[in-house]
Amino acid sequence: MNKTLLLLMVLLAGCASTADIDTSKVDPDCAHSCSASYSECLGKFTLFPLMAQHQCTDAMKLCVQACPARGAAAASPVSDSSQRLANLDDLYKHGLITKDEYNAKRAEILKGL
Repeated sequence: MNKTLLLLMVLLAGCASTADIDTSKVDPDCAHSCSASYSECLGKFTLFPLMAQHQCTDAMKLCVQACPARGAAAASPVSDSSQRLANLDDLYKHGLITKDEYNAKRAEILKGL
C-alpha cells in the first residue's frame, strides 16, 4: 500500500514539471527572474504541496510567456508589451502573484515602452 501511494505521488509530482518550459528563447534576465520567482513559490509552506507545485509551474509558464524574446528588436514594443501585460494580468487574476509583484512587473514593462 505504501509503495503504491509513493508511486502515485511520484507520478503526480512529475506532471507539474518545468522541463517543458523553454527559457532559451526569451530574455535571459527575465527568464532568471521567472526562475527565482518559481523557487520562491516552491519554498512556501503549504498543506497541499502537489497543488502548490502545479500553481508554481503554471505561474512560471505565464511568466516566461510574458518575457520578451531573446535579442528581440525594438520593432514592435507596444504589441509585445501588450501581450506581456495581458499575461501579467492573468497571473494576478489567478492569484499566482501578489499585488506588489503585479505592480512592480507592470512598472517594469511600461518602463520599456
